[in-house]
This record gives sequence, structure tokens and C-alpha cells, in this order.
Amino acid sequence: MIMHMDDELMCPRPSWSRMHVRQPTILYVESNSLLARFVGDVLELGNWHVWCAESGVLARTLLGSEEQFALMLVDNELRDTTGLEIVKYARSLRQRKTLPVVLFSIEDYDQEAKAAGASEFLRKPHDLFLLLDTIRNLLAGDGK
Repeated sequence: MIMHMDDELMCPRPSWSRMHVRQPTILYVESNSLLARFVGDVLELGNWHVWCAESGVLARTLLGSEEQFALMLVDNELRDTTGLEIVKYARSLRQRKTLPVVLFSIEDYDQEAKAAGASEFLRKPHDLFLLLDTIRNLLAGDGK
């Protein structure tokens, strides 16, 4: 189930979240709702549980929580900040130092993404076909 968190506050945990979820949970930070739905559906088809944060504020709130994420996928073009800033924030948190992070952007930010602490950088739209393999590799421990 894709969780869209529309407000800027920590979302209440749904009742089903108390159950053991076998799929790894991906935090997907994307402000474009159409792209969020499309990529979220693709990730769910890859058998991952997806939480979608639609703003940098909400992403920071979730990253600062004790919620367990197997990976963070973040778009660089957010309405209220950049994905690079979200990556830097994640890396500043003790519990997120080793979280695999994929940053993607229309612009080429490969070097900046790696300097900020991203595990991988993908260009959109043409690298989106690499997304599933990239995530599988990172979760298998083949990446940073």
C-alpha cells in the first residue's frame, strides 16, 4: 500500500502497520503526485512497501523518527527544498548514516549527489528503467 502523507505533520500510523510487514519499506520523497503514483506502483510491483512523502518537511520528520526504512528514494526537484538537502539531512542522523539512498533528477547532479552521501544517482526520465535493479542491488548490499 502506498502511503501518501498530505500534511506536514507526522502521519498517524495506520492500524495495519502494527502487523509484521515482510516487504522492506522504501521512503519515497516526491512532490509530483502523478510521478509519485507511477513510481510508487512500480515499486510495489517490485514487492516493496512504499511510504511517499510529498515535501521536504515531511521527509525530515520521517527521517528523524524511529521508523525503519530499507532505502530512501528522493527526487531532487522538490517544492520546498532539494533532494540534495534531504540526503545531507539523512546523513546527519545517527540512525540514517547507512541508509541506502537513491537521488534522481532531470539535471546531472551525479557528483553532488555522491558528495551529499547518496548511494546512487539516476537521471530522469531515461534512467528510471534502471530504478528497480538499482534498488535491488543496494538492498542486497551491492552498493554503498
